[in-house]
Amino acid sequence: MSPCTRRHCLASAAALLPLGAIAANGPQRVLVPVDVRQDFERFLAGRDPLQLQQYGGPHARRDVAELVLLLQALALGGITERPERVAMPSVARLVRELAQAQGVCSGTTYWKEDVPSPEDFLFSRTMVADGEFVAGLYTRPARADVLAMQSLDELRRLRFVSNRHWRVDWATLLGLGIERLAHADTWEAMPRMLAAGRADVVLAPFQPTPDLALDVDGVRLVPIPGLKLGLRGTRHYLVSRRHPEGAAWLAALDKGLQQLQSQGAVLRAYQQSGFHHPAVAGWKRI
Repeated sequence: MSPCTRRHCLASAAALLPLGAIAANGPQRVLVPVDVRQDFERFLAGRDPLQLQQYGGPHARRDVAELVLLLQALALGGITERPERVAMPSVARLVRELAQAQGVCSGTTYWKEDVPSPEDFLFSRTMVADGEFVAGLYTRPARADVLAMQSLDELRRLRFVSNRHWRVDWATLLGLGIERLAHADTWEAMPRMLAAGRADVVLAPFQPTPDLALDVDGVRLVPIPGLKLGLRGTRHYLVSRRHPEGAAWLAALDKGLQQLQSQGAVLRAYQQSGFHHPAVAGWKRI
């Protein structure tokens, strides 16, 4: 799941490189969903990501914080060259290009269970352990009927939207008995489906806003209060097994991540970006 994000796929062609255009032996490149790169630049606002110690503020979210952590970890691990951040229009495209060694690693984490060809990748240290990921059940603020729901039986009557290629999300919803489950190819399409009345709920990480609300291309969503959904699995950065620098980058990345985790920076980043939000600690987990 890539919310708020997760995830502007209709950005100008100049912001993207065509499939196969990245030389495996060229400059080291980190592949990032296009919306994450856009929010990352807005979040930085000219600041040096290697100098950041606070991970909250405007445009902060889990994916953005993870890109900051990645760059910091690579530098701590000994990668002296600043990697180029290349925007990808979809997760499927990003994974495919990494599998073909058209980049060294992903800029954000992914469910290990979601990777279609795990033999093509090296996986970083665990960033989100099994059982740590909780998501909000987001809907339109005007949907008082949805916001009043407090049980799984009530939720089963609603129309959910997700992406069938997000295996963890899709399997979790089906396992909960959600039968009215629609597919959307991109994250950006999902809030639009809610705005158009074609769906009632979408899963999204909690946001660092005062009311936990998120805004996607002008569509404002808020979580059903008192409920959160647990997702099983582990999340990792993906490193291309075929790229000539893949093994060295993985060693540097894991070394840097270990240092950041021991310093408490990873936990602080997840808290300040809203992912581990203290406001929902007491909410019912379904």
